[in-house]
Amino acid sequence: MKLVKTGILPLDTQLGGGMPAGSVVSVFEEPGAGADVLSYHFTVEGATHGENVFYLATDDSSEEIREYINLYFDLDEAVWENITLLSLRASMQQEEGEKDAKDFLRKTIYDPIGGIKTILSHEEFERVVINNFTYFLANYPIEDVIALIDVLSNYAKRNQSVVMLLVTKGMFDPRTETTVKHYSDGVIELTLKEVENEVQRRLKVVKFKGILVPKAILRYELTDKGIKMESVMRVL
Repeated sequence: MKLVKTGILPLDTQLGGGMPAGSVVSVFEEPGAGADVLSYHFTVEGATHGENVFYLATDDSSEEIREYINLYFDLDEAVWENITLLSLRASMQQEEGEKDAKDFLRKTIYDPIGGIKTILSHEEFERVVINNFTYFLANYPIEDVIALIDVLSNYAKRNQSVVMLLVTKGMFDPRTETTVKHYSDGVIELTLKEVENEVQRRLKVVKFKGILVPKAILRYELTDKGIKMESVMRVL
């Protein structure tokens, strides 16, 4: 079975080498837990090894995402060539140097789901990130969201890719969150916990098809190098 590394060694170790190819992985986070930084690790890991990565931002401009990634990793232009970075922000229409995928999305900017389908039907990516999938839950009926997850799942299986969806916890009713988890192949939760005079961040793998799920919880910190995760699991 092909495994796709996350770019965070302790996490990959606990997953048995990485995430199974062909998976849709939902990352549920409490605001501030650092799911965006996790997605940067995932993106950079692929791009630095010559993989094609599609990164869709719903809340930030492409330039902002580029700045955020460079804040932690400072990538050279050769690596950026492997990243197709798109934004649903209106400012995207003024960005220069678009790749073909940007032209596809521009034509369907008022139908982002249709735009995603168009891009994926024309391009092959080893990694896909949607930051933030909350946008679709907030703006589309749940039936449309389920259909989109199904499209992403078929794409991942066909191309042996991994699709990562970032979702903000607590914005929707439990039934909606459970629905997304049900249709995902893998589910990771990032949480915050206040302990004495500090905030601790914790990662829990809830489910993953195709691999043994770690039983315990991983603690991590956000640093100037991204996520620094303890190599030993804690049972909490």
